[in-house]
Amino acid sequence: MTAKPLQRSRLFLLALVAMLVLTACRPEDTLDITPSPTPTPEPTATPSPTPPPADFVDPYDVNLEIMERLIALLPNPLPAGEEEWKRNLEVGNEGVKNIRGIRRPAVGRENYYYTQQGSRMSLNFAVFPDETGAIAEFERKQELRSSLVNLEEEDSFPKPNLIGSGLYGSFGLFQIDNYFIEVFVEIFTTSTSPMVPLSTETLKFFERNRSEFEGSASGQAEEDG
Repeated sequence: MTAKPLQRSRLFLLALVAMLVLTACRPEDTLDITPSPTPTPEPTATPSPTPPPADFVDPYDVNLEIMERLIALLPNPLPAGEEEWKRNLEVGNEGVKNIRGIRRPAVGRENYYYTQQGSRMSLNFAVFPDETGAIAEFERKQELRSSLVNLEEEDSFPKPNLIGSGLYGSFGLFQIDNYFIEVFVEIFTTSTSPMVPLSTETLKFFERNRSEFEGSASGQAEEDG
């Protein structure tokens, strides 16, 4: 055998071996990297809000009716102490402002008064759905006012009550059932503080007219129902 045929045989064998190796190493399947489709979730139905019962009465509406009637019955003028107090209709909305910190369904209003001599004060009322809210407001105002004046309980008034005077005015705090009442004398021009006579007249007004302003709200609720 000559050198050329032998060389050709070797090349043929090498080519055959290479083909066998490539065939053995070829992957049987091609990797599929196509992402699987994500199933679309079924839409969740939003539940409809449950309507209130036909006889439902919003406690805020009741408290607002009480407050509006109470304000309408406020005395004008209000004689107390050495001066006669008149409604100051130039402050707020015809002499009335909302009390800060009072949240629905409670209702709170400040009612402003003045005297010809230059004294200024406000009668502040807040009505709550229950006694717990009134107690919480009494304690909140006690904390606020005690940083300004020295508050003490007065035996001549229904309890709980706190009375105090100082450089920042005079305060009278009262809690009666689901009501909170505050008498705030900003400035007085008399020789003695009008806090006690003003508080006395305010509580008299409240007790004398309570059945009327509460009754008007109850009557309105029954009529609406």
